[in-house]
Amino acid sequence: ATSGTGYGFVYSQYATADISSGLTPTGDLISAVFDTTGSSDGPAYNSIMWKGTAGTGKARFQLATSDSSTGPWTYRGGASCNDTTWYDAPTADSPVEITCANDYHNDDRYFKYKIQICSNTDCSTSGVTSPVVTDVVVNWAP
Repeated sequence: ATSGTGYGFVYSQYATADISSGLTPTGDLISAVFDTTGSSDGPAYNSIMWKGTAGTGKARFQLATSDSSTGPWTYRGGASCNDTTWYDAPTADSPVEITCANDYHNDDRYFKYKIQICSNTDCSTSGVTSPVVTDVVVNWAP
């Protein structure tokens, strides 16, 4: 009914979600391009961290830098500084040093990051709650 009075609606079925088998182990997000508009010497990248709540999982990062806003973009992370390793940041508000900065990132004006949200701390098995990331902070100096 679209008009009148005395009409009532009773819903007996609602949408439900069953995560008893767990969430997918990971989900990735790639940021927009950020411009440091730094000094003539270019920026020095120091650390990366996130703000939010971890749940049963964690968040980890890779960083890509370029002298052009259109790339090319090669995401690197971790001790190996390659595209299969990550900067591991299991808790919010804990900065992780960008160890690849001297060899691959410093003096590049533009940057992007890739964040991987893991529903479990091992990033390979299903968890029941994923981190909620509200902010990402990339620390750099001109």
